[in-house]
Amino acid sequence: MEFFTVLPIRKNTEKMIVINDTDHTKIGYVQRKYKSAFDEVLNHLPLSFRSTTNIIGSTDEYFLKIKEQSFKSNLFKLKWDVYITSGSGEEVFLLEDRTKVSTNPRMLYHKSDKGYVFKRDSFNRTCYVYLKDSSSICAQITIEKLVPTHLKIVVENNNISVIEILGIYYIMTLVY
Repeated sequence: MEFFTVLPIRKNTEKMIVINDTDHTKIGYVQRKYKSAFDEVLNHLPLSFRSTTNIIGSTDEYFLKIKEQSFKSNLFKLKWDVYITSGSGEEVFLLEDRTKVSTNPRMLYHKSDKGYVFKRDSFNRTCYVYLKDSSSICAQITIEKLVPTHLKIVVENNNISVIEILGIYYIMTLVY
């Protein structure tokens, strides 16, 4: 299935990112949220070294909330808690940064005994999502236009939803 969206130009904005399908029907949204007004002002300062990255989002069947873990657990590698609420209840998963070189970011998403690797290739402007133990591609995110950034998301299987993919990709763009 294919989905389309446009990322905001400014990274520190709370603008809603709308997810559309091929018929240009709104499927859901993803949005950055600050903990407080003080946190938002701190993030706008040019010398800010510590800014938290929290994301919320919603579709018809899922509500997504990504919260950055505490400062103590993020000293060496960044980690986030991913909360997904559906009709069956709330589930908590882990997202961790596995980047070695900042020009080649990688995230590892632990979901229900499976690991999904988000690997962004900056040369061909594509991000691949594949299972950790195999080379099968679960999703592909392609940048079609740079300013503003138009994304095309192709989901290959139903194990991971489009709102999770876009939320994690948006975290990658905010951090790197």
